[in-house]
Amino acid sequence: MAYMIRVSRLVKRFGGDLVLDHISIEVDNGEIVGLVGPNGCGKTTLLRILSGLEDADEGIVEVNGSIGFVTQDDILLPWFTLKGNIELGLKFGNVPKEERDRRVYEAAEILGITEYLDKYPRHVSGGTARKASIARSLVLEPDILLLDEPYSGLDTSSIENLQEALRTISRVRGVSMLIVSHQVDELIKITDRIYILTPKPSRVRKCVSKPYGISLWRY
Repeated sequence: MAYMIRVSRLVKRFGGDLVLDHISIEVDNGEIVGLVGPNGCGKTTLLRILSGLEDADEGIVEVNGSIGFVTQDDILLPWFTLKGNIELGLKFGNVPKEERDRRVYEAAEILGITEYLDKYPRHVSGGTARKASIARSLVLEPDILLLDEPYSGLDTSSIENLQEALRTISRVRGVSMLIVSHQVDELIKITDRIYILTPKPSRVRKCVSKPYGISLWRY
């Protein structure tokens, strides 16, 4: 299977503080891969490096496709409707209105938020806001989605709805995903493999593939 992301012996320091210590991971075409580890071990930093927002100090980072990065904070602009937020990147890219509308409504349908497109962020639930953030990346038609703590702050029903939406994106669009989450019990429901990181300076402790066994919980 062709890889979409390949990271080999990646090292990242902030000043004299070693955060990522020779990390190696892969995400294959069509895979949904999880990434778990203690607070402060550099999971978000790794996503930022993959998205081009940070540079690695050592190692090799290969990305075979375009990336959409969904941050932990939704960062929806309160003076725009959900539709306005979702199409913002397309406007900056000078995509014609007809094409913008097509992409927005297609993404909204996949994520199940079509009825909320004319509402403002303050008038929708946290789950709907999270889906709008994902839609904002999805309309840019990425090959890979990086999701940082997508389940954070959501109730059980919202998490289940979001997982179904992510499965649909993977199935319909063929988008590969790397999901950072503390909620291992939620990751096992949707991922093909999970990388487990050690405390800082972080290394890959192990990679576990489904069907998951008891070893996944011993980290």
